[in-house]
Amino acid sequence: MTSTLQPHQMLRIGQPVHVNHRASWLPATVALVAPRHVGVTYDTGVSAPLTDTVLPWAVRPADGAQLRAARRVATGDQVIFGSSVRTVAAPPWKGRDGWLVLHFIDGGQPALVHPGAVLRLVDDTPQVTVNGRPLPTH
Repeated sequence: MTSTLQPHQMLRIGQPVHVNHRASWLPATVALVAPRHVGVTYDTGVSAPLTDTVLPWAVRPADGAQLRAARRVATGDQVIFGSSVRTVAAPPWKGRDGWLVLHFIDGGQPALVHPGAVLRLVDDTPQVTVNGRPLPTH
């Protein structure tokens, strides 16, 4: 019998992550990993860091993903929804109710997204390495 680790069990202190907060993703760094919560420090750019504890399912490693405002998503972008990735067919358009509508090339159900939301997209930018070691971006 093989056991699989949940995503939060693979986190390490100091690791860059994305935190799902009110339907938007925020950049953060892991400060604490516990069985029922993860401590994070948000990257706010100010001298006093903002820290929080969040539920484990709300945290995902930042590696291989980038954050982008939903209104700036473009044709061909690959949006990460949980464990699936969907490719955007056309730029989002604003419905009469104010929500953004995203259509995908798979022809499946369009996504309704809050206009102020930040989405996770696949980051296919090649990683820079020096002597086989990744070059830190922060």
